[in-house]
Amino acid sequence: MAKRLLSILLSMLLLVSLSATLAGCGKSKVNSFTWFVDDIPTNLDPQVASDSADVIACTHLYDGLFRKDADGTPQNACCANYTVSSDGLTYTFTLESGLTYQEFKGGASEHPLTAQDFVFAFRRVFDAATASPYASSFAAIENGPEVLSGAQPATALGVSAPDNTTLVIRLSSPDENFLEKLTLPGAMPCNEAFFNSTKGSYGLSKNTVLTNGPFYLYNWTESGLFLRSGAKGNAINSLRLVQNTDASGMSPQALVENEKCTAALDTSSEPTALQEISYSDTTWCLVFNGSSVFSSTSLRMALAADAQKADMPADTTLYTAVDGIIPRGVAVDGYDYRTTAGSARASLSDPKALFTQALAEAGTENLKGLRILVPESADAAYVQALNSLWQEDYSLFFSIDTVEDETFWQRYNSGDYTMALVPLSLSQSDPLSMLSPFTDTALFPDVSFSGLMRQAASVSGKAKCDAIYQAERRLTDSCEVVPLYAQEKRLLVDPSIVGLRFDPYGPLIDVTGAEIKQ
Repeated sequence: MAKRLLSILLSMLLLVSLSATLAGCGKSKVNSFTWFVDDIPTNLDPQVASDSADVIACTHLYDGLFRKDADGTPQNACCANYTVSSDGLTYTFTLESGLTYQEFKGGASEHPLTAQDFVFAFRRVFDAATASPYASSFAAIENGPEVLSGAQPATALGVSAPDNTTLVIRLSSPDENFLEKLTLPGAMPCNEAFFNSTKGSYGLSKNTVLTNGPFYLYNWTESGLFLRSGAKGNAINSLRLVQNTDASGMSPQALVENEKCTAALDTSSEPTALQEISYSDTTWCLVFNGSSVFSSTSLRMALAADAQKADMPADTTLYTAVDGIIPRGVAVDGYDYRTTAGSARASLSDPKALFTQALAEAGTENLKGLRILVPESADAAYVQALNSLWQEDYSLFFSIDTVEDETFWQRYNSGDYTMALVPLSLSQSDPLSMLSPFTDTALFPDVSFSGLMRQAASVSGKAKCDAIYQAERRLTDSCEVVPLYAQEKRLLVDPSIVGLRFDPYGPLIDVTGAEIKQ
């Protein structure tokens, strides 16, 4: 009897042990990170991805030669090791062995990943038909601008693959931040055979995506883009890019606190117990319509001089002083742009003399019917104070045309204004994106400015900072664009998240190194 009882107990222990083992072999815990996007990603082609949601998706789905860590420092990804020639012009990369692609839901691919895939990716970047936004970032690659213009064939591009694991990139001039640029989506590999098999639909559907990154495409519907990773333990292994459809009335802080999302952008200064990362990507500027009465440079300068001495909006936790159109904290090829370039605010003296000159140029003693277009999101008290200042100094009174933000942008983009208070924002981590709307337009037809922008796009390093500064000063010195103040923002993050990489200029969220702390 005792033996039988012992046998039963041993069997029960074996079953318990087996159950625990099976449970351990089951599905791992899903550690999700949810990020609300304005629009569900529509294009997972890394060579053309430019919208924030598309870039975030490509950052997780693809690995280039390097990947940035949580501190923003490039670390080896597909690259095992590399050398740089003494003149800084030739980079030779050796790829990691065993690199592979993955298809929808992490399925294995029959297509090999070789150095030639990086060659093809860069040729696509410099193919004018691709319309890649990354051509300017890699302008230092030998013959890049010539290939883009059609003056040279694709084979002339300074990127080659002597064998399957060796990639050679030749530059026409040294680029001290070239390795950092190799973390951009445009530098991700693209298999030519697979690309051609998609017949023009590469990256546009779940069946025309071939990825090699830490995450794979798990699902892609009208509801959102869902990525998964094989990461274990406390690492984030599920990224959800969705729209806020069921909690649109909640504040960003409430969205995170109520677990609707894991992190959210916030423009308030409310106290919070959440993690917060502060930044500024927006400069509020006066923008004058040069085809109106403000074709007068003297008039623009007179109003700008008063505007520059006006007090900022009262909430100093939300608004700070600026030294130009491009806000502080923005980097250009590793340089802090504002520190390197210096102030770009116009130096204006004797504004009343400028105003008298403007009246003489206009052939009148007074100006009537002036209007300023303002979005609802602007600080109303500041606009009123600015208007009062102009009335006091020049006996000028502007009608304030305050409209909903959507209407504001429609009117501003169509040129339906004489003067506007405009929140200019960086759409990507590149100051040129902030200045490019003023290039070759009916309202800003300045050929010299367009030339300065082209020059800035063709150089790198400190020379790029200097070239951007010249373009910025062209707008501010003529007072066509008058920077007034910067708007402070912040990212609110669930306190349990560690190792998150955040680039506000996009914005870009990267959870590949993030974990949920216990």
